Amino acid sequence: MAAKATWTRSELALLWLLCSAQFVLIVDVVVVNIAVPSIRSELDVPVSFLQLTSVAYTVAFGSLLIVAGRAGDLFGRRKVLITGLVVFTAMSLVCGLSQEGWQLFAARAGQGVGAAMISPNAMALLVSGFREGELRNRALGIWAAVGSAGAIAGQLLGGVVTEYIGWRGIFLINVPIGVLVGVAAVRLLPDGTGPRRSPNEPAERLDVPGAILLAVTLGGASVLLADISGGESWLLVTGLLVLALLALALVMTERRSVDPVLPGALLARRNVAVANLVLMLNASATTSALYFTTLTMQTEMGYGALQTGLGFAPVTAVVLAISPKAGALVQRLGARKLLLVGSCVSAVGLLVLVFTATSNGNYWSGILPGLILVAAGNGLSYAPTFSLATTVPEKEHGRASGLINTAQELGSASGLAVLASIAALGALGGLGDFSLGYLAAACAALCAGLLTFAAPKPEPAPETGQDTTEPLAARKGEATEEM
Repeated sequence: MAAKATWTRSELALLWLLCSAQFVLIVDVVVVNIAVPSIRSELDVPVSFLQLTSVAYTVAFGSLLIVAGRAGDLFGRRKVLITGLVVFTAMSLVCGLSQEGWQLFAARAGQGVGAAMISPNAMALLVSGFREGELRNRALGIWAAVGSAGAIAGQLLGGVVTEYIGWRGIFLINVPIGVLVGVAAVRLLPDGTGPRRSPNEPAERLDVPGAILLAVTLGGASVLLADISGGESWLLVTGLLVLALLALALVMTERRSVDPVLPGALLARRNVAVANLVLMLNASATTSALYFTTLTMQTEMGYGALQTGLGFAPVTAVVLAISPKAGALVQRLGARKLLLVGSCVSAVGLLVLVFTATSNGNYWSGILPGLILVAAGNGLSYAPTFSLATTVPEKEHGRASGLINTAQELGSASGLAVLASIAALGALGGLGDFSLGYLAAACAALCAGLLTFAAPKPEPAPETGQDTTEPLAARKGEATEEM
């Protein structure tokens, strides 16, 4: 029987450093939601502009992930990540000290820029920090679990901090955390953490026109999706036309570029394309289901905001328990099988919610069983998805990491826009009747499962072009210890 793979101390330090950075970023996506009423009251922000508190962050974050990942590939991931930490921490301080609404919105956008510099490069450093195989898959499972935990922790933390410290505390708490993580990054991340190139290999440059067009196109898509259900029809049509023109300009620019920021060769890889499509579908299904469940618990079952937030704690516990185990199972069962099982389990959980998450039900029998299945499915799916998406040459890790993170962001936004509209059509029985929405989400998860059949079968890594560089943490050659 083969010995179980073990971690070195430097690998453990690298893993927890990068996961800590990602945790803070994901928390900041949702932590502000509960604090919105307090922000409105103190800064006298009009209701029509309140959504900018969240949208400014998510649009800047989602639109720059691929560009920032590519910048890390070219200029060094350590350098870009640490710069992002400085930007994120400084903008968090500005958020906490804001005296006007526009100051808060601008600082939130700045936070998003810093977050976009951190997330794809942290994931790329994690992928390149572990040899392809069990240890990398386990690391990706922990990464996924920490990200999911951050989303739920954001809801709980937002309520507690806003209640006892005030809304400024949810931003100011990032300052000492950002400083600690930044110091740890300087000490633990070795220099030269970008990809290694041979002396004869030509130097690559950032495709600036393509980067700008890509960021603007993704940002426009995010804004359009955020307002698709409540905007005027003529604004929607105009927005779609502008977005189509931007996308056309992006394609033409990238086709002429010697080194495009998003090359067709990367998207043409079946493992990358399938992983991104699967994550978009699963993210759209899960985000929409959590949204429907939140409204059902508060408007139909009478739970308060804090009770509702606590109701999602089991979801976090299940994902935290399963994701690391799923990372280890990828090596034994294969990413395709595990991804198929995870998507189908999520679909079953969503089908359960179709019949149980009603105004006549309660949390323990109507909400929890379905949520547990959805959480289990997600826990099984994350690690194989990230494993497929990042099985690319080492010099492409940053770009591939940015792409898969963008797919998750766009999947969540598009799913919420589309599936919420579908749910509204079927909500004839009242606001809390989201059965049609849950059904549509189940179909999305099932489609994600079917897409796994298009993923390539595992093949031995070729002699060149794959992960030929020695993992970052392994270069120090430290003694091993069990996780």
